[in-house]
Amino acid sequence: MGGLALKLGLGALLLGAMAPGCTRTESAPDSGMPPIKGPDDPWNLDYDFTDLIADAKRKDTEAVLKRLEKYLLTREELIELFGPEAGEAAWAGYGGEIAPKLRAEAAKFIIDRVAEGYTEAYAGMAGPAYPQRTTRGDKAMLEALVHKQAIYSVWIRKPGDALGLRLNGFLFHKGRWRALFKTYDFLPAPVAAEGTDGGAAEAPKAGATDATPGAAD
Repeated sequence: MGGLALKLGLGALLLGAMAPGCTRTESAPDSGMPPIKGPDDPWNLDYDFTDLIADAKRKDTEAVLKRLEKYLLTREELIELFGPEAGEAAWAGYGGEIAPKLRAEAAKFIIDRVAEGYTEAYAGMAGPAYPQRTTRGDKAMLEALVHKQAIYSVWIRKPGDALGLRLNGFLFHKGRWRALFKTYDFLPAPVAAEGTDGGAAEAPKAGATDATPGAAD
């Protein structure tokens, strides 16, 4: 799989291009987005990716990459999340393919999309309660976690659009937000599942009290 997978583009390993999102109803950060209640508050993702978009508007590749890199997981963390067997399998793809692709291509890819008008960030929980915004890959990662917890997706999209760029698998782990991205591509069977990007527009995100990281869906 390694030789073939290394030839895959960024979208296949990291981003779900034109994945379904919802029509955002929250206010922009400078006009009413709620205050952050703590490091595990999912609104941290909205704020951080709104700032990432601002960096991308300035074409600041270094700043965009720095924001993305802090979400990368280590081998030890993947083993903690998925257990020894699944964690090692996940790391083979995550450390060998996903992380290098992110470092090499993600910043420019996002900067180019922002230049095309993808200037809105939205974070929403994935899981059984949100079937229209949950892919089979999301389900596979949720099922594979040793300790069940919430995961989120982040969309970067044009204002008013229900479609955009989707980044999968954000979760709060050991005091910080991390991202699994498309780790499901590398989980061993029967856990592995192919992601899908079908479905209609999703429901707006509930308030932070209804989307608390660490709680099982």
